[in-house]
Amino acid sequence: MKKQTAVPNSGVLTTAMDVKSKEYREFQLFLSQRAEARSEEQKVKMELLSLQIKIEDYLRMEAGSGEIITVGQFLRLYLERLGIKQTKLARYLGLKPSNFSKILSGSRKLNLELSLILGQIFELDPQLWMSIQLKNDYEALKHAKGAAYQNYCLGDLVEYRKNQD
Repeated sequence: MKKQTAVPNSGVLTTAMDVKSKEYREFQLFLSQRAEARSEEQKVKMELLSLQIKIEDYLRMEAGSGEIITVGQFLRLYLERLGIKQTKLARYLGLKPSNFSKILSGSRKLNLELSLILGQIFELDPQLWMSIQLKNDYEALKHAKGAAYQNYCLGDLVEYRKNQD
């Protein structure tokens, strides 16, 4: 016998919400007041969390979806949301602003050491920074030479091995 899952018939999550109602406006006001009451530290943590989710969503996106977001673009989002100038972060990191600018523009790749530092600063797993870089490198290579890699397959390798013996 198949087990049936109970499905709610009605409730907050199953009925349409009247966005013109007094209750809805009061709820919006309540949420707005709660958001305004957050400390500056809480607001920064929320910004960091929202950017982390954006990175994780990007990394989960299916390969070949067409959207490429570089490490530099994500870094710019952090700088923008936290109100930090890129030259200030570059100097804090011990980098020349021109070198940091190259990372932001995508003309220079992120290295392991910088991923560790960024992970520490932004409270984000350093592997996520490297994963962005690797995903984008993979997509670029696949786009540039993808057809050439179609020539490789296990059956051909087995045949090649037989012919070499």
